[in-house]
Amino acid sequence: MEIKDLSDFLRADPRFTTRRKWLILSELVYTPTGEKVEEGFRYFTCPAESLTAALARRDFAAIAKLPFALDGEGEPDTSAVRLDLAYTASGAIAAFQPVEYRDHVPTPLSACLFLEGAEAQALRDTLREIDQSS
Repeated sequence: MEIKDLSDFLRADPRFTTRRKWLILSELVYTPTGEKVEEGFRYFTCPAESLTAALARRDFAAIAKLPFALDGEGEPDTSAVRLDLAYTASGAIAAFQPVEYRDHVPTPLSACLFLEGAEAQALRDTLREIDQSS
C-alpha cells in the first residue's frame, strides 16, 4: 500500500477545503474552525529510526530534542531526514509525517499522525519551535 504524503492526506480529508487566494494562489483551510493550515518541516541529523520511533510513541518532547540539521553558522539546514508538519495557529489540529530522502526522492516513512482537540492544542508551542520554515 502506498503511503500518501502529508499534503495529499490533508487535501483528501473532508475536514479540509481549499480557499482561493488572489488569482492563482490557494490555501488549505481546516473547515471546523475556518483557520488556514500552516505547513512546515524540520530536518534532523539523526537516523530516521530515531524520529519514527519517537513519533510512534507520540513523544514530542523527544522529537524536539533530536539533533536538528544546522549549517556551520548554526542556521537551519537540510539533511536526509525530515519531519513534515501541518497545524493551525490556534492548535486545533497538528499533523506529522516522517520523510527520508532516498536517491534524492522524498519518501514518506509512515502514514500521517493526525491530532485534533486537546492533544493538538498541547503541542502548539512545540510545533512552532520545531518548524524551521517559519
